[in-house]
Amino acid sequence: MRTFAGLALIMVVAACATGQARSTAVDPVGAFDFTTTVDGSPVTGTITITRSGSEYGGTVSTNVTESMPITAVTVEGQTVQVTGSTPDGPATLSMTFTGDTFTGTWSYAGMEGSLTGRRRAG
Repeated sequence: MRTFAGLALIMVVAACATGQARSTAVDPVGAFDFTTTVDGSPVTGTITITRSGSEYGGTVSTNVTESMPITAVTVEGQTVQVTGSTPDGPATLSMTFTGDTFTGTWSYAGMEGSLTGRRRAG
C-alpha cells in the first residue's frame, strides 16, 4: 500500500510540473514592436509571427530594411528565437519575455546588438 501511495504522489507531482511548464511558455503568435541601434543609429521594427497548424511563419520588418520572411521560430519557456531569411544570410532575433515586454539580442551579417520591445495589444 505504501508503494502505491508513493507512486500516486510522484504521478501527481509530475502532472503538476508538466502543467506548469506548458502554462509558462510564452505564446509567440502576434505582432511585436522593437527598438535597437545599428552603428549608433536608432532602428525600429516589427516582428509578426503567425501559425498555421504546427508551422510558424511571418515577417520581420524595420525602418531601414525590406521585410524578411521568418523561416523558423522556437519557444523555450519565456524565450522566443526567430530566424529570418535575407540575401546576406540568416538574421536571428532572440527575445526573453516578462509579461508583454521583452529584451533580447539580434545578429545579422556579422553584426549583433541588443533590442527591447513590447507585444502589440490585441
